[in-house]
Parts: sequence; structure tokens; C-alpha cells
Amino acid sequence: MSIFDHIQNEIETRDKKEGISPADLLDLSPPLRKLMNHITRAGEVTSGAAAQHLGETSAQTRKMLDGLIEKGYLERERREGEWVYRTRFAHKRGRDIPAGIWSALGERAGSDKS
Repeated sequence: MSIFDHIQNEIETRDKKEGISPADLLDLSPPLRKLMNHITRAGEVTSGAAAQHLGETSAQTRKMLDGLIEKGYLERERREGEWVYRTRFAHKRGRDIPAGIWSALGERAGSDKS
């Protein structure tokens, strides 16, 4: 099994998400992480520019890009006859703060002073 088959299998086994989180980025294999980091830092790239950055063929790079799109990690847009890719970030989940947090913190702060 080639590295690209392995990478493709990794992409397919993950659940599709609505964007990528920092934790998701850390879970990617090194070639996919390198690709995602490049796209994120550049803002947007074409498949040709991504292939050149990775030092891989256009076909292999497009396969990686398509897999990342299927996972919801990238968006693509057709512009002047070619696809442009950009990172799709996950929305930060809100956290519910317990109703009694401020009183509990106040009680603890009061007990620390004594």
C-alpha cells in the first residue's frame, strides 16, 4: 500500500466534520498536516501550487485535496478555469457555565482570605 493509499484510507475513515479544529489538524498524517498548514498560511492555493509545495504529482495532490473536501476541512471555488482551495475552520463550541459558578467562586475566595 502506497503512502497516498494510506492517506486516502485515513481520510475516508474519519467522520465528515463542519470544518477543521486545531485538534483535528494534529490528528492528520504528516503529509496531510503539511498540506493543511500550507493552505492555511497561504489563505488559498490552487492544486498546482499545492502539488509544487508538496513535491508530488498533480493527480496525487488532487486526490488528497478532494479527500479533505469530503471531510469538510477544505472549501473550493472555481476561479478563472481552475479550482482554488481554502481552509474551512470549525466553529468553536460554546460552553455552558453552571448557574452557581460565581457564588461558588465567591465562597472559595472568601475562605482563602481566612
